[in-house]
Amino acid sequence: MGTPAVSRWWYGIAATSFVGVLLYGFAVVFMILGPSQPASSDGELLIKVLSLAATAAAGVVLSAMTALYVVSFGLDWWYVSKTDLTAYSPSRWYLLVPLAALSNFIIPVIATPAITVGGVYYLWQRSQAVGSPEFSRWQ
Repeated sequence: MGTPAVSRWWYGIAATSFVGVLLYGFAVVFMILGPSQPASSDGELLIKVLSLAATAAAGVVLSAMTALYVVSFGLDWWYVSKTDLTAYSPSRWYLLVPLAALSNFIIPVIATPAITVGGVYYLWQRSQAVGSPEFSRWQ
């Protein structure tokens, strides 16, 4: 069973991390298909174009979601650190993750791994300490 909701701001962290994983997945598919080799059929060309378009779209969506990520991360960290439901208090070092995510507007190659890996790691640590959220009943 889940625990009472400490903060629902983790949804923004999870959604942005999921888009980061999709970005990597689409990029790997595009790289495996070999963009430097000519397509031998119309179907192969369509797959190459769609994988490139999906990679670009995921990158644009991730850039747009960066602001949501930074706000969600900061607020979730604040609520979890101030709650009386658990003795767990996340380290202030976690706040370097949204700070690094802000560089997504300047250097996305460096920021995308920080968004994806940092968000997943924070959520994993949060679930270990606070517990998993209860989805069966909305409060």
